[in-house]
Amino acid sequence: MKIVITDTGNIWNADNPFLEKYKDNVFVVCLNGKQVTKKYKCFVSPYTPVPMWGEKYGVDDKMFKAIASVAGNLNRSLDHREDIVFLTDDSPSSLYPYYVLKDINEDGRLHLVTMPPPSYEGRRKRVAHRDLLADLSPLTSFLYFDINDRQQDIEQFKVVSELYEWAQKELGSLLPRVLAGIYHMESYPCFFDFASLEYIPVTDGFDKIDVSNRNKPYKGADFSRMGNYCTMGLIALPMYPDRNEYTKDSVEQLVARVDGKKICNILREQRLRLAEANGIPFSSEECPSIGPCAGTCEKCDREAVYLRLEMLRIPKEKRVFPQFDPAEEVLI
Repeated sequence: MKIVITDTGNIWNADNPFLEKYKDNVFVVCLNGKQVTKKYKCFVSPYTPVPMWGEKYGVDDKMFKAIASVAGNLNRSLDHREDIVFLTDDSPSSLYPYYVLKDINEDGRLHLVTMPPPSYEGRRKRVAHRDLLADLSPLTSFLYFDINDRQQDIEQFKVVSELYEWAQKELGSLLPRVLAGIYHMESYPCFFDFASLEYIPVTDGFDKIDVSNRNKPYKGADFSRMGNYCTMGLIALPMYPDRNEYTKDSVEQLVARVDGKKICNILREQRLRLAEANGIPFSSEECPSIGPCAGTCEKCDREAVYLRLEMLRIPKEKRVFPQFDPAEEVLI
């Protein structure tokens, strides 16, 4: 899953604290032409800031034309087979990445979260934002947080910054539910229903809305490991290619790494500790290799398989698993 934001968003930007939990998934499109953060992966637009004489929005904006000129590169920077979630707000420019990708990203599932400009904003800004949302057909899901329908809420704020702070908290509190809903989405296109606080298939509408669901716990998701494949663990997914298939072999192909020997020693030590703690007869010859190995090999796999089978012979309540913190071990 990719969570796409811009450096021009009033709510969804690199400083939004609600995004930090998903830092491995956040992708910042820097529309102003320079990298704004090192915390997240960035894509920098070729835009060169110029003095603004009469601000423009939408497709006539030079900032839009700059990002549109490299739309292909932007598309290739995203994993086109993933869910791509565009977090946007009342800033029309925050919609630019979605708008330039909606017709060229053919394999990904596109999701959009947005809100309109407040009713007191200028007409050009409101019209531009509306026009950028004119075609929602490429979307798998859509969430529209219409602050203008909550006039009593926004009238309490004396300055715009207070309004944005309120909207950030409202949307930020929904973000885990939104991302989990997208992750578990089975049919689409969907819209986010604020009554039940869940995504509803557009074709089903009323029939699938259950207001009582807003009080039920939503399904969680480990977003840090979301994706089609990952190496050295959690490889076997439903419909995963059979052994010796080209795709499977490519995914599982080991590569040399500079810390391979350290990883090999750490894993071997853990196997020895596991065997000792559970009274399993086990010996492991130290690998004589010197150099950038992969950190594991067929020998390591054979030892791991042996220990796994031996552990299955031990009743669950009697199995002992020595404490192991990979992060601390790697620092050794």
